[in-house]
Amino acid sequence: MKLLKYRRLVVILMSLPLIFAFGVMTSVAQEKIKLKDRRYWFATKMEVMKVDDTEGHIIQIMEQKGVDVGSGDVSFNRSVSDLVKGNGTLQGYSTTRGPDGSNARFFKVQGTVTTTLSPEGNPIITVEGTGSLIRGTGKYEGFQGGGTFKVKVIPEGIAVMDWEYELTKK
Repeated sequence: MKLLKYRRLVVILMSLPLIFAFGVMTSVAQEKIKLKDRRYWFATKMEVMKVDDTEGHIIQIMEQKGVDVGSGDVSFNRSVSDLVKGNGTLQGYSTTRGPDGSNARFFKVQGTVTTTLSPEGNPIITVEGTGSLIRGTGKYEGFQGGGTFKVKVIPEGIAVMDWEYELTKK
């Protein structure tokens, strides 16, 4: 009888750490969302101001509207670029919503603008950067994270952006 009591006690004592470990592991597991798409941007407003300190130095303020090919999400981007001969930095904010206006994501973005010339002498403008989620609504409520983007500017105020983000529930 005494041996049986000790066995039960040993089983219980050995089980407690396992129960605790599994309980902690399930509470630590976080929900993650990986998002990836291609977006077409269209310039809706743009203002360029010359800075007279060096040749080709401008400040460009731009507003763009875009749509993601895969999801149909709609985005609005407001950015400021500080450029010398087409090269420099970009900073701004982007808002993305589902096609019905729900599930908003608000990002702060920053990047590097690079301008090169094609063999024909036409400018080729690219932007590479990162974005950080400021806040989400709907199914993105309580998430944090960010990712990267690469943009190629096409003439006439159109740009193509490939982006990839990973968001984690707080």
